[in-house]
Amino acid sequence: MKKLETSVVICGAGPAGLTLAHLLGQQNVDVVLIEKLENTVTEPRAIAIDGESLRTLQHIGLLQGFEDEILSGIRVEYENGDGMPLFQIGSPELKPYGYPTVNSFDQPALDRYLAESLAQRESVQVCFSTTLTSFDQSAGGVRIHCTDADNKEIEIAADYLIGCDGGRSTIRGLLNIDMQGESNPQPWLVIDTVDSHLEDQLDCHFYCDPERPGMTMRKQHGRRRWEWMLMPGEDREELLQDEVIRNIISPYTDAKNVDIYRKRVYDFHAIMADRWQVGRVFLAGDAAHMTPPFAGQGLNSGFRDVANLSWKLSAVVKGEAVPAILDSYELERKDHARELIETALNLGKQIQPINTVQAVERDTFFAELNKDPVAMKAVEDDMAASILMRSVDKGLVLDTENEGATGRLLIQPQVISQNGETMLLDECLGSNFSIIGYNCDPFVVLDDQVLAPWAGLGASIVAIFSTAGHSVSDCIVDESGELGEWIASNEPSVLLIRPDKFCMMAAGLSDANEKLNVAHTLLCP
Repeated sequence: MKKLETSVVICGAGPAGLTLAHLLGQQNVDVVLIEKLENTVTEPRAIAIDGESLRTLQHIGLLQGFEDEILSGIRVEYENGDGMPLFQIGSPELKPYGYPTVNSFDQPALDRYLAESLAQRESVQVCFSTTLTSFDQSAGGVRIHCTDADNKEIEIAADYLIGCDGGRSTIRGLLNIDMQGESNPQPWLVIDTVDSHLEDQLDCHFYCDPERPGMTMRKQHGRRRWEWMLMPGEDREELLQDEVIRNIISPYTDAKNVDIYRKRVYDFHAIMADRWQVGRVFLAGDAAHMTPPFAGQGLNSGFRDVANLSWKLSAVVKGEAVPAILDSYELERKDHARELIETALNLGKQIQPINTVQAVERDTFFAELNKDPVAMKAVEDDMAASILMRSVDKGLVLDTENEGATGRLLIQPQVISQNGETMLLDECLGSNFSIIGYNCDPFVVLDDQVLAPWAGLGASIVAIFSTAGHSVSDCIVDESGELGEWIASNEPSVLLIRPDKFCMMAAGLSDANEKLNVAHTLLCP
């Protein structure tokens, strides 16, 4: 029997598992990533990636190498069966986290890219064709039992096990954790095509047509996604025939010139695991929650999970924080995952009606609403609020009952460095904790003995001013004023930003030292 030892075992080489491996590898945490398939997936999967997930790719230094595969800044338009607009989501100009809200990509390409680039992470070992068969845990760790492609046994001793193994999660099953929720009553046909003659057209349209609800979304390099709801009584296998597919898409494209290169029928689910943690074992991504695709947030929710969990795991295995901080993972993530499921379900209620009376009622409602642009924008903003207004109100944050920056996900505007270079804010903050002095110098307003333990955690200490001309070395200028507006205070202030870019603490100069000390006790009581 082959035996291995590591800090963290990740089961599942999908987007969540691969990204978690990168996040931990970036912190030099020892990781073994196991995947039962012999390679990453090739069938149709997610196509929407939001600005927050692109920020995560930026965080691990991999966005630049994948940008050619991303079609950025898509506006999602919803129309009825007569082609009349209902509403839209996604403004290309809106970039709270540094990138547009809606972007398209190809998941098999991303998975392949993430897997191949793990070769640069010296602390990460990837094992494809490796199946987890069982595990047992104790107060001291987890022992994972696997078999390889030759059916030879492997035993891995780890501190923690993370189940990123999808909707049919083996780990969730072995933990006897149930999923609560419901499945979509009608399956959907999902098709990927090369459709070059539609370049620059139909970026993303949802067809809220009672005759057959559907959607299309443009991707890079002439590729396109089509999705169509199966109507009651239709046969799955029949809908997968190329001639049937061409007949369905023919009203929207020159079907004869379309290359259909992937196709599948999917059942969509709105379900969530009862628990995301049992001792030293955690669930993330589809293993913890599954959402219908109508808001394009399935993959993005998984990215959020691992961004939250990774820095806490890293701090614990390195001895920089107590294991109790891991209890905040489910506490901070579960409500938002549930909120996104509700958002997707609500959008599905607008897209999927096949009853003509219901469709007419919907069309009439939005026709009236569109007469008032202000009211229409309010409704559209409300639909996207769960994506754009990110915050945590419990867990590893201080004083969230007070209005302001605390608990909120830090925005990422363009800022100007001391040498005049324009860059995104995160490039100035690094991948660990950050202490930001806004309109003040942290080295001046904070005590050395307060800064010392944060410096020991690798925190970056940054001065950001709303105007140029300050003598502080290496200071940054918030020329647009976006960061100051987000902080919502005209007074000099100090922010403690977590590695996942949530604001753990915001304080005025009078209590910044005290609050930084209290925040540190959350990690190391």
